[in-house]
Amino acid sequence: MKSNKKQKAAAEPVSVYVPDIPEPTCRAELIKHWKDFTLDNKTANKMLWISDGGSKVFRRTAEVCPVLDGTDRYEYSPQVVCKESIWNTRAYWEVDYTGWAVTGAAYEGAGRRASSGPSGLGENDESWGLCWSGTSYEIWYNSTNKNIHDVPYSSRMGVYIDQPAGIINFYVVNGEGAEREVQLLQKVNTTLKEKILPGFWMGIESSCTIVKRPE
Repeated sequence: MKSNKKQKAAAEPVSVYVPDIPEPTCRAELIKHWKDFTLDNKTANKMLWISDGGSKVFRRTAEVCPVLDGTDRYEYSPQVVCKESIWNTRAYWEVDYTGWAVTGAAYEGAGRRASSGPSGLGENDESWGLCWSGTSYEIWYNSTNKNIHDVPYSSRMGVYIDQPAGIINFYVVNGEGAEREVQLLQKVNTTLKEKILPGFWMGIESSCTIVKRPE
């Protein structure tokens, strides 16, 4: 039994962080750091519905999903985070969305209950978010938003995080299929002191689907 465990451990890929490599400048380079994430149903606010094996979140109206309450669940913010965290590594992911949806990231220990204060992505100093407002893109952090004009709407957004370097990049993804390319909307330079979880804040009649790594 011990031998089998050792063989399994040896077969699992080990992610080793290599510092001081050039920052990705195109989608092909970002894909090298692609990580597939899964929505954590235990954290989902009761107005959110998780489907497609944990890759899609949908909010209808104020209809409540019949799930048990728990301390990990967002109490009031219609929000969900992923199971997998980002720590001592680089990670990139893309999201297809409809309606009004914020994609971003939060510290693993960021508050989720009403007693912790505002918990929406970008409503505090423990999370960051990107959304399409209907007329422009908005970057949110600590209840302050930055509007980015003159960038056309796209139904796909991307996020790149280099945790040790303290980098969070937000992108809009344009094009179709192999011709897709990214446009950098905002680069955030900060100190990322805890594990980071991708997250999603959902408006009424909105959905987000985490895109699988391209073949």
